[in-house]
Amino acid sequence: MTSSQHADWNAQVDWRTGTLRARTPGAGRRTGAWRPPPQPGTMPKRPLTFFETLDGGFRLLRFAPGSTFGIALIVQTLTALLVALAITAVAVGSAGFLMRTLFSSPDAGLGLNILLQTGATAGSLASLSVGQLLSGFSAVAGDSAFGTARMSLREVWRRLAGVRLRLIGLTLLCMGAHVGALLVLMLPGLLLLLVSPAAGMVLGTLGFLAWLPVTAAAFARFALAGSVLAVERTGVREALRRSWALTRGSFWKTLGQLVLAYFLSSQVVSLIMSPVLTILLVALLALSIFLGVGGGLTLTLAAVLFGGLGVAMAAFAMASGALLFAYLCGTVSCVYFDRRMRLEGYDLVLLRRAEEAA
Repeated sequence: MTSSQHADWNAQVDWRTGTLRARTPGAGRRTGAWRPPPQPGTMPKRPLTFFETLDGGFRLLRFAPGSTFGIALIVQTLTALLVALAITAVAVGSAGFLMRTLFSSPDAGLGLNILLQTGATAGSLASLSVGQLLSGFSAVAGDSAFGTARMSLREVWRRLAGVRLRLIGLTLLCMGAHVGALLVLMLPGLLLLLVSPAAGMVLGTLGFLAWLPVTAAAFARFALAGSVLAVERTGVREALRRSWALTRGSFWKTLGQLVLAYFLSSQVVSLIMSPVLTILLVALLALSIFLGVGGGLTLTLAAVLFGGLGVAMAAFAMASGALLFAYLCGTVSCVYFDRRMRLEGYDLVLLRRAEEAA
């Protein structure tokens, strides 16, 4: 090889002028050390399919049990205590009036039963507003689930510093809106009860049936507000506006995901509760028979046994309800991240974050 051929072999093109020039030492070689690709997290860094969103709720339960099930159990216990105190206060304060009414009117018992069933159904649906608070915890933990770092409940609580009161305010606002809409729609029927109980009952039932689609639509459009507030650290009004914008164009998909998540969690809870409650009842019955045959079953012991069974059933029911809310709110946070990926390219932010962490 001649010197000119050797020079041409070692030359490179100057793309600005189109001429050959001497190759820069080290040109064409990669600079910097080799880095492995980002490790996959619990959640995929891409838009989620319909059923991947539902599966994401179970993944978050396994990834961050304290920030999903733990906080749900705490909130469930506090809520149950407050509701029990309120019901006890109302029952004690109006016991005489209720007894006089029930004995004086034969239709009062039927009306009271329908009213209690309606109130229980409305209360269970309005309690879904607590999901705004719980989804905030799930969303903060879910944001780290796209990587490999796990977040405990204490770390999530620390991360929510500055927005905790806003999350509580958002929860109370949504619950008040659901209950207020129910009162407005049922108020004509309640007023008509004073004149015509039958007509008032029919009109009140129609108002309750009209409230169901209204509260379902509001729940689907504003369900992401808690996640928005916790992750993006916005105000309450901005969180509601962002939730409305993120669900625009996917209302039926979002509603279907949330309804199906609620149905699946309810079925899982019922599958868990049924055998456990059966075992508790059979064990109590066997113990009662054994003590009764042996002559050791006294009235005090029977009261202790049935009281212990009641406490165990109540504790298990609260744990089951917490599991339901934890999965549902985990699914809500997955819907939030999926909508951000599809509308705002949030998956690119997650990939860039994983590359920097690697």
